[in-house]
Amino acid sequence: MDEHCILVIEDQEDLAELYEAALKEAGYKVRNAYTGEEGLAEFQANGADLILLDMTLPEMNGAQVLRAIRAINANIPIIIVTGETSDELRQQCQMLGVQEYLSKPPDYDAMLAAIERSLESPQEEAEIITLRLAKPVLSQLSEIDTNIERAIIKLLDERERKVMKAEM
Repeated sequence: MDEHCILVIEDQEDLAELYEAALKEAGYKVRNAYTGEEGLAEFQANGADLILLDMTLPEMNGAQVLRAIRAINANIPIIIVTGETSDELRQQCQMLGVQEYLSKPPDYDAMLAAIERSLESPQEEAEIITLRLAKPVLSQLSEIDTNIERAIIKLLDERERKVMKAEM
């Protein structure tokens, strides 16, 4: 098997070193980055086969790093390993194509299994769209559904039904 390279973006150096030791023992090459900027620069310079990403990083948080990485490569496997467990963050990560979401401290067997699954079936290419909406539009969409993406889909479906009715 080719030796896959995993980029670990984790600000807790002792934890990053534990990940590195476990991953090297499992046969992976590992590079560590301790800030979001450092991780992004490392990925831009050298790439990776998979990224382990913490969400609570200094300066540039994990969500910002995730968006920046997705802008560079929409289908690189990314696994979140974080102490932050909010549903909102999980949804945001899912929308940005995160393969797995593990809570800290991770079970190393579960982490290795997640890595294997992610490398075997990488993320399908996804298009990430950022919308800048005026407050009144955002308010209207929120009245349809608090999840803006679902609200936009519902609005588009409703318009399509109206067009189909008009054509009949």
